[in-house]
Amino acid sequence: MTKIRTVVAGLAVAGLALTGVAGAISNGVPDGNGHPNVGMLAVGFEENGTLVRFANCSGSYGGPRNGQPAQKVFVTAAHCVAFAAEAGISANQFWVTFDPDVTFDLESGAVTTTNNWYQASAFAFDPAALQSRSDAHDYAVVILNSAPTGLAPIQLPTTGLLSQLVANGGLKPGTVFDNVGYGVVPQFKQGPPRYDAPPGRMFSTSRYKALTQAYLKLNMNSDSLEGNGGSCFGDSGSPKFIHGTNTAVALQFGGDAICRSEDFNSRLDIAAARSFYSRYLALP
Repeated sequence: MTKIRTVVAGLAVAGLALTGVAGAISNGVPDGNGHPNVGMLAVGFEENGTLVRFANCSGSYGGPRNGQPAQKVFVTAAHCVAFAAEAGISANQFWVTFDPDVTFDLESGAVTTTNNWYQASAFAFDPAALQSRSDAHDYAVVILNSAPTGLAPIQLPTTGLLSQLVANGGLKPGTVFDNVGYGVVPQFKQGPPRYDAPPGRMFSTSRYKALTQAYLKLNMNSDSLEGNGGSCFGDSGSPKFIHGTNTAVALQFGGDAICRSEDFNSRLDIAAARSFYSRYLALP
């Protein structure tokens, strides 16, 4: 078990070295069945004949794979899977669950439930991923052998949707986006920052801060008087939804080191994202 923990911890550090933060939900509430198409990505290891899964990232159900509908596509961030080959981790060691109540041990990262898991058969990420922080191309898919029956996929955006919203005045300070994912919950009051394990999939909203060619930037101050929150460690790859909709316009990429100020999210409406995801999903 010590070896397993060392490998998983090393992978987490490798991801944080580029992103700054791996994303989770702060100042949020349990999501329940609000977003059943958002799931947890875990890595499984055999230890003394027992499969132990470790929480890795979040992501969302994209739908059946182009040309191979029996396979299902899980949309996530490149830095959630790019480490696998170097670490000797095969595709079938990745697992996904959409259970709203799944959580993990904060010390080891071991997931505390074994129900409703879907095994991966392949994964892929953008060839240009993680080469530049200014435009990380942080896009990946995990191909699942199956998915929950009747699960509706997220809605991916049309080309340039966020830019069009800015031009039309629909994206401005005060506009909020929906955060949904799994991961640690940061606490900043009464002492230095601390991080608690969540009760399962969580939901919060974040205020719009800025839009660049590559990123949607959001304010994630969990002390906000408006009741907004943000993201923290353990939820990279989670979708950022247009508030109150099923349209995911970005994926959690990074942010400040203690999850208190801002996060930046890889846009899904730009050419790089559409070029990659069109290989696996039908895009609007």
